[in-house]
Amino acid sequence: MIRSAITYCKTSLLILMISLCFFGNDVYSQEDKKDISLSVQYVKIMKENSFLKISAKYKGKDGFEPCANLNFIVSKIDTNDVEAAIKIGLIKTNKEGKAKFIIPLKHITPSASFSVILENDKNFEDAEEIVTITNVNIETSVEKIDSVYNIKARLVSNTDEPIAEESLKVGLKRLFGNLGIGEEESYATDEDGVILVPIEKGLTGINGKLNFQVALEESDTYGTVIDNVTVDFGVPIVDESSFNERTMWSPPTKTPIFLWIIPNILLIGIWSILLLLVLNLFKIYKSKK
Repeated sequence: MIRSAITYCKTSLLILMISLCFFGNDVYSQEDKKDISLSVQYVKIMKENSFLKISAKYKGKDGFEPCANLNFIVSKIDTNDVEAAIKIGLIKTNKEGKAKFIIPLKHITPSASFSVILENDKNFEDAEEIVTITNVNIETSVEKIDSVYNIKARLVSNTDEPIAEESLKVGLKRLFGNLGIGEEESYATDEDGVILVPIEKGLTGINGKLNFQVALEESDTYGTVIDNVTVDFGVPIVDESSFNERTMWSPPTKTPIFLWIIPNILLIGIWSILLLLVLNLFKIYKSKK
């Protein structure tokens, strides 16, 4: 009877230890999951598309680090029923922890909410970010007033109602960013939803083309909205580069002719002298025999 009780206790203890091994590791892994910082921005580029810019980071030993290769679920939330959501796609972050999800055209409505969700990841806690926007448009044109060209931009709703007191930025697109146009950093729309910004003379562009950008940036209500307009009254850029000419700073295939000739003449001369010395030494050696 005593032996049976001892055997039963040993068996129970063994089962308990095995259970702790399995469930203990699971509990540990659950507690070891990291919290992520999730950022979602709505961006609309007129005449092109609308998309969500997603950025995910976590706090590591060396500060915030990107969450690479994470799969997020993107859903559209019904504005009348916040509990109802329609899954519209999946997106994975790149090595920098960023992703760009292009919203299908059929889901672009006058007012919309989108959710970006991380679920059941083995390394990170579940996370969700919701962005709600009202869809608006920017209408951009270039007008000549008193011999001066001006950027005219109009901010309107989907029903063509003007939107006043919103800040728009105007810039000339360059290789490494936008060059600000006008004296102000941004311009507030008037009661007609319009801004008018003069274009200074002498701006240069390839073949005289200038690409201007008008942007409503990171609005809590409308997100980011961008419109572009291209004109051809700029000053053409004259290429004064000598990169493809035979100069000292050209690529190897364009080495100056004198750098080919002179070093080779010197090399031939030096090797000729050495060869002549060797021949003379050989003659002296032969004459002594």
